[in-house]
Amino acid sequence: MMFHPIVKIKICNDNLVFGPGLITLLEYIQKTESMKEACAEMKMSYSKGWKIMNRAEKELGYELLERRHGGKSGGKCGVTPKGLSLIERYRKMEKECLKNVQENFEKYFPEYQAEQ
Repeated sequence: MMFHPIVKIKICNDNLVFGPGLITLLEYIQKTESMKEACAEMKMSYSKGWKIMNRAEKELGYELLERRHGGKSGGKCGVTPKGLSLIERYRKMEKECLKNVQENFEKYFPEYQAEQ
């Protein structure tokens, strides 16, 4: 049996500001242009999605979403340029951290690696 580490990166001040949940939510919003659809994809309540988004925007001090309200065909959401930058930088940092964690895991737990 092969083992592997899992690491979740969370960015905090005194409280959680953002982490994998917000980043994934932003990615789904970018894809669907809808908070409701993004939350459904993540099997998360609509109110929880907004709570995560509003908390992050408050703590970061800038908007992550462009909100276009209602009307005949309903509202849409888009990710702001700062939001897109946050996604990109988080994913790059995550990839680099996971690479380092994997290397350290192999170093400290060689007995749990696949037979070569």
